[in-house]
Amino acid sequence: MKLFLDSGAYSAYIQKTTVVLQDYIDFIKEHESEIETYANLDDIGSPEKTWKNQKEMERQGLHPIPVYHMDEDEKFLRMAMEYEYFAVGGLTLKSSTSLKNNLDRVFQHVCTEKTDYYPSNKIHGFGIATPSLLVRYPWYSADTSSWVQYGKYGMILIPRIKNGEFRYDLPPYTITVSSRSKAIGDENHFRNLSTMERKQIELYCKKENFIIGRTLYKQVKAGYILKENEKFTDRKTKERVEIIVEDGLCCNHELRDSLNLRYFLNLEKFQKTWPWPWAIRKTDLFN
Repeated sequence: MKLFLDSGAYSAYIQKTTVVLQDYIDFIKEHESEIETYANLDDIGSPEKTWKNQKEMERQGLHPIPVYHMDEDEKFLRMAMEYEYFAVGGLTLKSSTSLKNNLDRVFQHVCTEKTDYYPSNKIHGFGIATPSLLVRYPWYSADTSSWVQYGKYGMILIPRIKNGEFRYDLPPYTITVSSRSKAIGDENHFRNLSTMERKQIELYCKKENFIIGRTLYKQVKAGYILKENEKFTDRKTKERVEIIVEDGLCCNHELRDSLNLRYFLNLEKFQKTWPWPWAIRKTDLFN
């Protein structure tokens, strides 16, 4: 299996650091046998610098896929479309409505009447995790790391059920299951759902070989030694202990990560086979 290599430009932008272009080029050349596709080193905020990097990488014998950012002038989109395969970036910095409108614009350029609305280019989506947007457009590929955040904050993704079937073309339910979450009093916490709603969630979890699990809590004194099935809820004070009665999604973030990853793997199976025709439907104009 070979890899799709991201330059790390977005992470560097968030962390207020930089990726040195020559270091990136040297890394690619050193590991080229392990890499199938690699993106250009894009400069967030400067499309001119992004394209300067593209040409320099090409000058040194590499073939990166160009990156177009959503707020850039459309001339840069047309430049990217001169390549068979390009990436769309800047997706994580948009609201859902703005993101949909911008992606509609991009795919209207790529899926035209001239091509019977089939995509003229392969498009990679950087940082896209919204299920409804993943199934809306004919992406060739996409990636995101944000799915990990759901489990970290005690949440799981549950597909909607319609006519007895799990539907991945509809937005999933985001359900908090962690027994330590601050959202334990919220209406969308598993504990506060109706019996029927909990049964539907448990049905999906069971299908994927997971259980919700069960925990208890107790206050302890200083110096308390944990038993095998216990852990402190606060590592500083060590005054409250979580007792794991039944290990499951409510008390194990690694299990939540695994279930959420399963959701996206199932979503991938639901995707249409690329390429497929796309055009804005009349009903979309009113949404």
